[in-house]
Amino acid sequence: MAKNIIPEKFRGEYEVELSRLFHFRINLFCYIAIFAFSLEVILGLIFFRKLLSVKDMPGIIGGTLFSVLLLIAGRAFRSLRFQKARAFFFTFLLILIAVLAATAHPEVISYMGITLVLLAFFSSVLLLPWTWLEASVIGIFTLVNFAWVYLAAGTFVSGEIFGINIILLGVAIFVGAIVKRSEEILRQKSFASRKDIEVKNAIMAKELELAKSIHKGLMPKSIRADLADIAVTYKPVFYMGGDYAKFHFTDKDKLMFILADITGHGVSAALLVNRIHIEIERSIRENLAPGELLKSLNDFINEDFGKMGFFLTAFCGLLDFSSNKLIYSNYGHPPQILVQSRGNKIVLMEPQTFLMGIGMEAGSVYNNEVGFEKGDRLILFTDGVTEAKNPKDEFFGHQRLEDFAKNNADLDVVKFNSRLEEEISAFQAARQDDDIFLLTIQTK
Repeated sequence: MAKNIIPEKFRGEYEVELSRLFHFRINLFCYIAIFAFSLEVILGLIFFRKLLSVKDMPGIIGGTLFSVLLLIAGRAFRSLRFQKARAFFFTFLLILIAVLAATAHPEVISYMGITLVLLAFFSSVLLLPWTWLEASVIGIFTLVNFAWVYLAAGTFVSGEIFGINIILLGVAIFVGAIVKRSEEILRQKSFASRKDIEVKNAIMAKELELAKSIHKGLMPKSIRADLADIAVTYKPVFYMGGDYAKFHFTDKDKLMFILADITGHGVSAALLVNRIHIEIERSIRENLAPGELLKSLNDFINEDFGKMGFFLTAFCGLLDFSSNKLIYSNYGHPPQILVQSRGNKIVLMEPQTFLMGIGMEAGSVYNNEVGFEKGDRLILFTDGVTEAKNPKDEFFGHQRLEDFAKNNADLDVVKFNSRLEEEISAFQAARQDDDIFLLTIQTK
């Protein structure tokens, strides 16, 4: 047995797997044997009474009882050694039944030659995961019993037929051993490869969990401040995604915030998120206005990632509480929503240019300005919200989002995000296709 193929630490698992395979197949063979013996008796009594004689009954009854006992025993012990013992008993039983059939009807040997014995041998050897050595032992057992049958029925069979059949059986035993050797090596290689993949997958999963924790650490947390309450909801499709947000009080009465959505999902998008996070941190420290910050970020993306096919949309805003002005810049991002508390009206902050990374209009600075009052609410989101699909492939859409914003304007921002997330999940029947990010800001 090529034990060196499987690492020592996995040999116990390999034995358990072999034990299960033996257990399943021997049980299957036992059920087939019980069915076959029962069918033989029924057909013999109804259609073939002349062929079924008293001499056949010991083999039939013994085979049925032995199969039942093997089934019962298989439930009590599950070790590989015991399962192999069951398999050996069943194999020897199968071969002995062929011997008994030939002894009871010597004329069978004359007309069918080695057919019965070969059938018993190949059935018991090729359909079970034996080693080549175990298959050889079964072959020797078969050969000895086959020779005994011919000696018992010598008056019916010539010496030439005996010699030819012995050669045929010897070849069958040799072929069976070679096949089981190759099968054993392939089985062990397959198991070893599978375990290697499992180990690598476990390492990768652990690394992804660590990366997920690091990536999650970049995302802001919901807070309650003197000037505003801010609720954050982030729901990536995979471990991590390409959505990003940050907010920062740059002064006692100024709140800067940014929301970005990188094309794609998963690790590659998350790696770019980590990179642009550093760039955004630098820009915020320089107190850049929203338009200047996004222009700087666009230049950075074009220069460092332009050839890699990464693109992103971004929305950046600055709430100036001293002048009640909102300055914003929108690079290809969906129209963001300002819900005015007075009249419960919606103001849409439309994109002013294309998404980042395509190298167009890199020299321009885009800034828009809108007034806001105490109690107004900003609803910032990525396209995973409006482009969520239901089973009919209908989009959640901007209008549903606007209606939801109006109808739930009295909710606390945290409850608002939670309720909106539930609404989207129910709409798309829990089938999420894109990362979802919600950043809701309630001015005070």
